[in-house]
Amino acid sequence: MRDPLAVVGRFPPPLDGQAIATRRLADLLEDAAPVDRFNLNPGDGAFIPASVRFRPDAALYFLRRGRELRRWLAERPGHTVLWTGISASPLGHLRDALAMAPALRGHRAYGIVHHGGWGDLFASPLTRRSALRLVRQLSGVVFLSQTLADRAAPWVPDEKRLVVPNTIDDDLIPSRAEGEQKRETRAAAIASGDPVRVLFFSHMIPSKGYLDVLRAVGVLRQRGVAVRADFVGRWTSPEDEAAFRAEMDRLGVADRVVHHGGVSDRAAARAHYLAADVFCLPTTYPTEAQPLTIIEALAAGCPAVVTEHASLPEMIERGVSGTFVRASDPASIADGIARVAAGWRTHSAGARARFDAAFAPDA
Repeated sequence: MRDPLAVVGRFPPPLDGQAIATRRLADLLEDAAPVDRFNLNPGDGAFIPASVRFRPDAALYFLRRGRELRRWLAERPGHTVLWTGISASPLGHLRDALAMAPALRGHRAYGIVHHGGWGDLFASPLTRRSALRLVRQLSGVVFLSQTLADRAAPWVPDEKRLVVPNTIDDDLIPSRAEGEQKRETRAAAIASGDPVRVLFFSHMIPSKGYLDVLRAVGVLRQRGVAVRADFVGRWTSPEDEAAFRAEMDRLGVADRVVHHGGVSDRAAARAHYLAADVFCLPTTYPTEAQPLTIIEALAAGCPAVVTEHASLPEMIERGVSGTFVRASDPASIADGIARVAAGWRTHSAGARARFDAAFAPDA
């Protein structure tokens, strides 16, 4: 039995990528060592309650949470701490400096970075010194990919930079038999002219590329390619939703597109991935790191059409488990979907093989 561990981070609810990854990490580690959990999400599901998020007394809230964590860790002097929520935002870094760093003092602690924009803290004169102090205090910093680790090389010594990819919940990993059944059924259906099923699964944030996917559906329609697209994710503004629906009408693809809203039920999410042929995420999201939705798609034998952005080039093998497309280019995205569909069964098998090799829990 290894030394006991303390996992400190945001646990569900709410269900979001970081909270899910934190819970999954703690669950997996329990197979090797005793694990205690400190949830940074209070009852309302947000580390900073909305009532104080942009008010001066936010600092008091941080300090109170820090004292609670300090007392909690004082009762666990032999625990190694895994802190899964290092923030990349200035406000979040304020939390880290005021609450987390003092609480972790005297403990062997590793920080896990879930954001692609973490390095911005070292470029800002407002946060550079405190960010460097935090790195000195930590025993190591864990990155989700080698790309993200290399970006941090100017500020994090080699011996402190560690790479451990994300994985996903067991209930989102179809069995190999399910995957083979999907390949048999969908390969035959696509060959007989059934529409290629494209899935976009993310928050409906413009820089995630959902409008480009919608326009790619329009391009494919003009080319006479049978296609349907499912969009799964919550809107961040009513204006964005209105613009999406207007564009859908302008393109004349309303009969080929369904927006399902946000999905938090894991069985429903699993069903979306198993029903899809191609996963499409042409993201340019500024702080993108390693999207869980791509890993979930690969597990379901769903090859990915993505941009060469953040960690994505390390996630997908070009021509094997998916393909890469140009950002903000619907024609390029349409070409990518068509390439994957043309050799769909081989790509589907390659997607699941990529998951098993790089992102499965054992890996």
